[in-house]
Amino acid sequence: MWCLVSAGGLIAVLGVLHSADTLLATGTRVPGTVVSVATPPKGTRWIDVSYRADGRTLTERVDRSSTAAYTPGERVTVVFDPADPARVRTTAEDGLSENGLGFAWIGVGLVLLCSLVAAAGAVGWSRRSRAVRRTGWQEGTATVVLAPFTGRGVNPPYLHVRPLSGEAVRLRAVPSTHGARFLRTYTDRPAWLGGTGSASVILFRHGCGEAPYAVPAVVARG
Repeated sequence: MWCLVSAGGLIAVLGVLHSADTLLATGTRVPGTVVSVATPPKGTRWIDVSYRADGRTLTERVDRSSTAAYTPGERVTVVFDPADPARVRTTAEDGLSENGLGFAWIGVGLVLLCSLVAAAGAVGWSRRSRAVRRTGWQEGTATVVLAPFTGRGVNPPYLHVRPLSGEAVRLRAVPSTHGARFLRTYTDRPAWLGGTGSASVILFRHGCGEAPYAVPAVVARG
């Protein structure tokens, strides 16, 4: 899902950039005049330009992306869409808001980051699933113990698992949306241990609701 959203956002941003380039290549060019100019700290940089199209004078706002300086009354070359004369840019300004494009790229980057995290999570759960199929589930009990605060942020809790058969195992939860911190009141609760090593899973009978709740874990060191 995240990959589809990031791809859609990237296509949309590239489509806007391509649209501005297409207008420059195929639009009608006419002389224009700068009517007013806005620069920071007023907000987005833009110029209002007046020009003739279809026998009438139009005034439209063009967002600025270049470093060029403008003054009212300055002559510019306006490029407009013959099918929609209000869709306009100049030969020097693409009409795209720097702030708008900046936020769009940030949004695409964040969604792409979520896609990478989700993909890594999917790979991890697939690996744990294969490990559980090999080992099966060991019934037992588990106790969630919060890790001591080290000043470097919140550390994942430990999970002390006691299978009904075999030795007790000390694991550590893996940072995940299926975290175990909210289970810190769990002491010797029914649970199942599956997988091995860095592909371990603790399955609790209940999580936030009535459904079983799986916590990814690794064997704790030290």
